[in-house]
Amino acid sequence: VLCNESLLLPVLHSIPAEVRDVNITMGFPLAQTPVYSFINALVELQTTGYHAGTGRYTYETVLTLLKHPYTWQLSSHAEALERQLTRDNRFYPLPSELKQDTFLEQVFTPQNGIAALCGYLTGLLREVAVLYRQEKDVEDIFNQLYRESLFKSYTLVNRLLNLIETGELSSLHTDTLKRLLNRLLTSANIPFHGEPAIGMQVMGVLETRNLDFRNLIMLSLNEGQLPKAGGDSSFIPYNLRKAFGMTTIEHKNAVYAYYFYRLIQRAENVTLLYNTSSDGLNRGEMSRFMLQFLVESPHDISLEYLEAGQSPQQARKIEIHKTPEMLQQMFNAYDVHQRPQAFFSPSALNAYLDCRLKFYYRYVAGLKAPDEVSAEIDSALFGTLFHRSAELVYDELTANGREIRKEDLKRLLKDDVRLQAYVDNAFKEKFFHIPLTEQPEYNGTQLIHSKVIASYLRQLLRNDLQYAPFRMEGMEQDVRETMEIDTPQGKLALQIGGTIDRLDSKGDTLRIVDYKTGGTPKTPENIEQLFTPADNRPSYIFQTFLYAAILCRKQSMKVAPSLLYIHRAASESYSPVIEMGAPRQPKVPVGNFAFFEDEFRERLHGLLQEIFSREETFCQTEEIRKCEYCDFRSLCKR
Repeated sequence: VLCNESLLLPVLHSIPAEVRDVNITMGFPLAQTPVYSFINALVELQTTGYHAGTGRYTYETVLTLLKHPYTWQLSSHAEALERQLTRDNRFYPLPSELKQDTFLEQVFTPQNGIAALCGYLTGLLREVAVLYRQEKDVEDIFNQLYRESLFKSYTLVNRLLNLIETGELSSLHTDTLKRLLNRLLTSANIPFHGEPAIGMQVMGVLETRNLDFRNLIMLSLNEGQLPKAGGDSSFIPYNLRKAFGMTTIEHKNAVYAYYFYRLIQRAENVTLLYNTSSDGLNRGEMSRFMLQFLVESPHDISLEYLEAGQSPQQARKIEIHKTPEMLQQMFNAYDVHQRPQAFFSPSALNAYLDCRLKFYYRYVAGLKAPDEVSAEIDSALFGTLFHRSAELVYDELTANGREIRKEDLKRLLKDDVRLQAYVDNAFKEKFFHIPLTEQPEYNGTQLIHSKVIASYLRQLLRNDLQYAPFRMEGMEQDVRETMEIDTPQGKLALQIGGTIDRLDSKGDTLRIVDYKTGGTPKTPENIEQLFTPADNRPSYIFQTFLYAAILCRKQSMKVAPSLLYIHRAASESYSPVIEMGAPRQPKVPVGNFAFFEDEFRERLHGLLQEIFSREETFCQTEEIRKCEYCDFRSLCKR
C-alpha cells in the first residue's frame, strides 16, 4: 500500500523477477511517462522555439527533441544532427537544415494555428505508436504502460482537435491551448488492467476499502502522508465550516484513521515503513497512527532501522608515476622523426608549470572537455573573436604593401561601419559558423560583446597610430624550432612553438605583439620567476618570451616581446613592451631579448628534461586557486 502515490515507479522497478503476477489498482500519472515529455518538447518547439519573422528555430528546443528517446528510435540521423549543431554553434537553425529524413521532416515543419498544431501532434503520436507494435513485448509491464499512455495522450489531443474543428474552441490563442493541454496531461492518470484475485497487489490507501489482506506492507507511513497534511483548498474558513457542521480537517483525519485500522484488522503480517530523513516539506516523523499502535497495541512489535552505509570521502592525493610504457608513448607522440606535426605549445608548458596533473590529463592521456553550445561568450572565445577581427583589419590594410601609414589608420578610425563589418565577419566565422553572405542573428549579450570588440578594435588602431609608420611582418604566424633533449628512451628531437598574434618591425627592432583582452600586466623580477610554479606566475610573459627565443635564432633584428592589454591601453603614453625588475626598483624594458635568451633557453631545456624524466611524477598543484576553472576538476576532486 503506497501512502505516497508518487512512489509507484520506484516500487514497480523494485519488484523482484520471481513475482509473476502484479496487479496495480491505482492510476499511473501520465506526466511521468516519456510520451508527456515528447508532447511538451513538440509544443515548445512550435510555439516559443520558432520565430515566424526569421523562419528559424531556437537551438535549445531543437536539442531537447533530438535527445528524446523516441526521436532517436525513429530517426537514424538524430544523433549525427545533434553533434553537428553542437560543433557548428548553430543557435538559430533553419527548418531546411534539420529535415534530414522523413520523420525529422515531419517534426521540423513549422505549424501555424491551433488546429494545425493539434493535427501535428496526433500525426507524430501515430508515428511513435509504431514502436510498440511488436507482439513479443506484450508481457512487459512497462511496455503496456507506455502503450496505454500513448493511447491516452492521443485521445486527449484528438478530443481537443475535434472541439477546435467543430468551432467550440476555434477562438483559442496558441498559448492558451498550450496551457490547457499541459493541464489536461498533468492531471490524467493511466488505468492498469489486471487480475485482483491473483498475485501481488499494489494500491493506494483509498483502494483498500473493504478488502482484507493476509500480508501487508505499507510504505511512507510518515506524518503528513497518512493522514494527508493540509485541508482541501476552500473559500470557506475553518471556523465557519466547524460552526455549520461541514467537513473539516479533523473529519478527514478520522476517515484516514478508519481506513488504516480497518486495513490492518485481519492481517497476519504487517510491515509499516516510514522515512526518517527530513528534507524540505517531509518531516522524518512516523505517522500518528504508528505511534498510537506502538503505545496501545498488545501485539509483538519489532522495530528495525535500515540505513545505507556511509563513509566520509577523503580527498585522495593523486600522483601518477611514469611507467616505461608511458614514457615510450610520450616519446613517440612528440618525436619529430615519427610525427613531424607534433609540438609543445606555450599553453602545454604553462599547463605543466601550473599543474602537472592537468598536463598529464590533457597532453599525455589526451582527455578533452566535451563540446557544448552556449549562447554565452566566455573570455577565451571573446579573445578569439577579437584576434580574428584584428587580423581581418590588418589583412586589408596590408593588401597593397606591408607598410602601415598613419593616414590609412586615421581613415579607418573614422569609418565605424567598416570596423563593425570586420567584427561581424569574425562572429560569422568563429562563432555562428555561417557563410559571410548570411546575416548573423545576435541575441542581447552577443550584441553587447560585438560592440565591445569593435571599441577594442578602435583602441588598437589608436595605439598603432601612435607607433606608425611601421611594417607589418605577419599576422597569426606559426613559428617552430626543434630542440634536442635526453630522455630514458634516448635522444629526443621535439618541436616547440606556436602561433604569434602579430609581428611588426620599425627600424632595427622586430616586435612580437600578443593581444590580451583580459588580465592585468605583470612585471617579473627575473627569468627564474617564469619557470617557478606560483599563484601569480606571469604565464602570458612566458609565452611571448618563448616566441622571442625562437625568433632570435631565425633573423638578425633585435626582438622586443610585448603584450598589448587592449582594455588598459587608453593612455597616450601606454607602451606594450614588457618590463622586468624587482619590486620598488627601476624597471628595465625588454627592448632586445638577446640579453635574456641564454638563461631562458637553459631553463626551458631543463623544463623539457623534467617533463620526460622518469623520477618526476605528475602530481596535483598546491595552488588551489588554479583549480577554480580547470576542466579536470571533477576528476581530481579538488
